[in-house]
Amino acid sequence: METKLLVTTSIEDSWGLDQHIVFLGEWCQQYSRKHVWQDRSFDVLNYHWRDRKKLKGDHDYLEILNEEILKTLTIFLNTFHDVHKDTEYWRVIVGPWLLTYIPVLWDRWEVLSGVSEYGAALETHSLAFSPNRKVATDFTEANALFDSNFWNHQIFIAILRHRDDLDIKIAKLEILPTDDINIPVYPESRLKKAIKSALKLADAIIETLSLKKRKLVFYQSYFPRAFLVKLYLRLWLIPRSESRFEKIITYPDPIQRSSIDQIDFEEPVDEDRHDFENFVMTNILLDIPVSYLEGYSVLLKMQSLLNDAENIFTANAHFGNELFKIWAAEQQCKGSNLIISSHGGSLYPLYSVFDHQEKISDYRIVWGLQWMKAQIRMPANKLHAKISTYNSTGGISIIDYDGQKYSYRCTSLPMGSLSLEAYNLNKIFIQHLSEEVRKDIQVRAFPFGAWEKNKRYVDDFGPDIIIRGSLTNAILNSRLVVCTYPQTTFSEAMYSGVPTMILYNEKFWEVQPIYSELIKLLKDSGIMHTDAILAAQYVDSVASDPMTWWNKPQTVLARNKFNELCLTMEPNPLDLWAELFRAISEGGSYKR
Repeated sequence: METKLLVTTSIEDSWGLDQHIVFLGEWCQQYSRKHVWQDRSFDVLNYHWRDRKKLKGDHDYLEILNEEILKTLTIFLNTFHDVHKDTEYWRVIVGPWLLTYIPVLWDRWEVLSGVSEYGAALETHSLAFSPNRKVATDFTEANALFDSNFWNHQIFIAILRHRDDLDIKIAKLEILPTDDINIPVYPESRLKKAIKSALKLADAIIETLSLKKRKLVFYQSYFPRAFLVKLYLRLWLIPRSESRFEKIITYPDPIQRSSIDQIDFEEPVDEDRHDFENFVMTNILLDIPVSYLEGYSVLLKMQSLLNDAENIFTANAHFGNELFKIWAAEQQCKGSNLIISSHGGSLYPLYSVFDHQEKISDYRIVWGLQWMKAQIRMPANKLHAKISTYNSTGGISIIDYDGQKYSYRCTSLPMGSLSLEAYNLNKIFIQHLSEEVRKDIQVRAFPFGAWEKNKRYVDDFGPDIIIRGSLTNAILNSRLVVCTYPQTTFSEAMYSGVPTMILYNEKFWEVQPIYSELIKLLKDSGIMHTDAILAAQYVDSVASDPMTWWNKPQTVLARNKFNELCLTMEPNPLDLWAELFRAISEGGSYKR
């Protein structure tokens, strides 16, 4: 029987010359390199989380596993750093990385499990790399590693060497791969850089002169700048940029991780998955970022120089900013409140981050109807762009969805190669529009997606279909917006006042059950579509005058229900936010 070549990533040096290729997933097939792989004989394995029942079962298991590993890691970190902190302290600091890392390993483990169903003799090529994988400095760099070919190539080889049940020969090549870690850089204008520098200087001076414990700290709040300044003044506080959390951190080099004694459970979480759990515990100290191990003392010292705060508010820093996380965890030990707000929202996913934000916060703010106890509903702190004059001659804008190349969480999103589902749906939609309407179609592709959507659209429909510029401008200058995912962008479009639809594959976007009635109304009104051909027919019918459809009673009913459940539309949101922070500062509870 012919031995076929298992290819795990898009690193072409591992593809051999003329063997039949078995691609582990579509992430191996970089679109801009299709002239290479299209000429090969190949198969592509099915992605395991296409089965959403499996996703549910995996999510339940991984959530339990995450809790058990966090407890075990707490004991290790306390011993390593000679401290006595509880699990909730370490959850704030290491939790975001852990709830990402465990699903990443499980995903890679399970895509390899699918190989056993292929039914052919397989071998794979391992490039020459150091036995020690690159160690990320922090959460942001770890996320970049999780989406890099080089790191994933090493992980796949490590899993194949660990597993006895996969009979796949590994042939080592004397080829050194290049490190392909990519951390997105968001460009800033000179004016914006100058303003930020001035604010940082002013903030540093105020921080130096202030000796008092602060009542309230806002950092990465997602409030528009003008709104935030008004909120500061309403609360009788000096506006701050909080640049103290944006200092450059010089981390020490990682120690020889393999010299650290391995940690393990007393008993497996799931006997049937014990082999996977052993793999996680064997690798976790090889991969844990420097910021939680060698760099912890550096961050601990830096945060000790920062002023204390009674209340801390953020919408995003609790994931990626290591200095903020350690400072916030230390502040909670002193009795401070951590207030975490949504940094986006629409139809909230059924599975997200193992309720991490609810677990670490003293007050959890959501934009719409609560789906868990102790959540507080408040007006969206990000939505602010509304049309002043409707552009009836504008284009029909498709706001596209894109994702990372590799899966990075166990969540209700089209992870990994499932990201292509959105493109395929949009392609069918555009192809079935009338010629007259199709000429008005414009697509704003996601700027940092891994699936090269821009190239795909240009190849299929020509260069004129792509629009540049900000998302806000794309929405406000359109006569009709078609969103392709039920998250923040959908809320922004609905909020804007521009006629809006959504076309998406609902199978891969499971949402909380509180939205069942709303979804029916959205579908009945023509706002929500899940069939590309029927959506094209509907757009053809309203494209000449979308505003008439937008203002029909049935559409208005659905729009109002969306605002009621997903947003919190209030005439004076500043008053409500100020009332919330006053109540918290005075030590009381807050209910609306």
